[in-house]
Amino acid sequence: MPPRKKTTDSSATRSSARIKAAATPQPAVQVTTQPTTTTVSKSSTKRPLNDEEEEEEEGQSSSKPKSKKAKSNGTQQDSASVKKPEKPEKMVTVVKRGAAPIDPLSGRVVADTHQVFADNETVWDAMLNQTDVSMNQNKNKFYVLQLQHPLGNDSQCLLYTRWGRVGENGQNQTKGPFPTQTAINEFKKQFKVKASVDWAQRVGMKARKGKYTWLERDFEDTNEEEDKLTKPESKREVVPDSTLLPELQVVRALIFLISLIEETLSSMNYDARKLPLGKLAKATILNGFAALKNLAEVIERPDCDLARQLGGLRAACEHLSSAYYSIIPHDFGRSRPIVIDGMVVLKKELELVDALGDMEVASKLITSSILTDEHGNAINPMDAHFRSLGLDYMSPVQRNSAEFGTLEAYVRDTHGATHRHYSVSVLNAYRVQRNIEKEAWEQNGYHDLMGGERLLLWHGSRSTNFAGILKQGLRIAPPEAPVTGYMFGKGVYFADMMSKSANYCYAHMSNNTGLLLLCEVAAQPFYERTVAEYDADRNCKANNKRATKGLGRTQPVIWKDAGIALNNASLVGCMMPDGPGQDVPTTGGYLQYNEYIVYDPSQIQVKYLLMVRM
Repeated sequence: MPPRKKTTDSSATRSSARIKAAATPQPAVQVTTQPTTTTVSKSSTKRPLNDEEEEEEEGQSSSKPKSKKAKSNGTQQDSASVKKPEKPEKMVTVVKRGAAPIDPLSGRVVADTHQVFADNETVWDAMLNQTDVSMNQNKNKFYVLQLQHPLGNDSQCLLYTRWGRVGENGQNQTKGPFPTQTAINEFKKQFKVKASVDWAQRVGMKARKGKYTWLERDFEDTNEEEDKLTKPESKREVVPDSTLLPELQVVRALIFLISLIEETLSSMNYDARKLPLGKLAKATILNGFAALKNLAEVIERPDCDLARQLGGLRAACEHLSSAYYSIIPHDFGRSRPIVIDGMVVLKKELELVDALGDMEVASKLITSSILTDEHGNAINPMDAHFRSLGLDYMSPVQRNSAEFGTLEAYVRDTHGATHRHYSVSVLNAYRVQRNIEKEAWEQNGYHDLMGGERLLLWHGSRSTNFAGILKQGLRIAPPEAPVTGYMFGKGVYFADMMSKSANYCYAHMSNNTGLLLLCEVAAQPFYERTVAEYDADRNCKANNKRATKGLGRTQPVIWKDAGIALNNASLVGCMMPDGPGQDVPTTGGYLQYNEYIVYDPSQIQVKYLLMVRM
């Protein structure tokens, strides 16, 4: 369950630098324009004339216009071809050859003739992004740089570039071939023109006004299976039937559903075509958090030093929003990117960056799962994906068992009165164990806690996050994240009312099917609060408490031993609600339901996963 926010929320200049020809005869230059069909809403801001002037004119101005004579006699000149308008797909399937995937719009993927050049120094591939919403500007553009060489021959390279509006295919250009060292020099030169920093200084670079930001991507080899997954079905081995139980097949299908991941990212305006999940570097996510942290500072304290340095609250929000969108690419179509100037918008972006980490795990597990067993025999991809989660076990709970009935009762009894606009029914329930959690739990002595100090609590999240959650566990936001985005500090949030957690499942995006966790949490003694306290994580520790408890007006009154109620020996001594919540008096609080927050993942053990219809 993502953390709650407080409920009382009231042109780049044209570059004169052009890549020079390496030698005579002049290498060929090919420019391809790939316009896109874009619908602009009535409320969208009209694009300033200089929005993408630099990039849109680059291909035309990089070479002299052809003379009539050249056109007639066929003399070798820079060539240009224009394709019909086409709408870009949400996510582009790329074929990886070598260290990085070749740009899918280069025309060399289908032909399968080239790959991206890599040497001992680096992978010669760069994705640049630039967003600027200051002074009513509407810049939101990308720039791709690649060195491409023929398969089996890296002595010469093409310099390939593509540029345009984020969310569109844009234009592309190919120069060369050049001798490899010449191509490298041209690559570095073009990178500096666009980013205003040397290629060698790109890591940790700070974006400059009117220049591009380099997006760090992960080019580490994952597995040869990535190529296998792109091969035509006829070239693959016969896929054996899955050995998973039907109940496990259905949950695997949900958490690894690529179309759902695409739809989720699209709903958040994230452009996965520019920065695919499988290539998303951890540093990029941390940089996204850091950018939001700066925004939180000026929104929370409009008179802070940072806001004054940037010209006041509005100018600061525009400047910092531009920086954030340059790091985490968003597709706003032709509309002006939204200025992040309030906690509601900030919270949505915080949820996106937080979710990217989990969805990135799912993407990598899909492409890197080994499709053979220890003997080299082919296995079903569903089995491979499920195995990649690294669970000690996940076993279905029998529907006709007392255990299943108790879980259904916990769902039914803790459906809050303010959430009656939807109903929840249990489709499947699973016992889950992650060995790494069990080991950390026991190393910290939580298995020896006295009765009542451990609670069985709910946690809800998007279905697209669950591959990451099951693989890595529930995690705490990094130091780079803003504390003001978390009502009781940066921690993992739980509830004793099912529907409070269910609200974070976004089940409407997955055919009204959601996933909920029941976790054993080392919770007591509590640091009890009735109002938001953004530094509760520090205060909880300072008061020698294990967890913060936000006190709600509706709470379970009676508790029972979960181990006995569920016939689960591993939960003996852990308490769960017995019956529905009741209204209780609180002093000065505005929370409707309880919240429990822990600040150390070792205090958490996932015990059950419930698939529910909502």
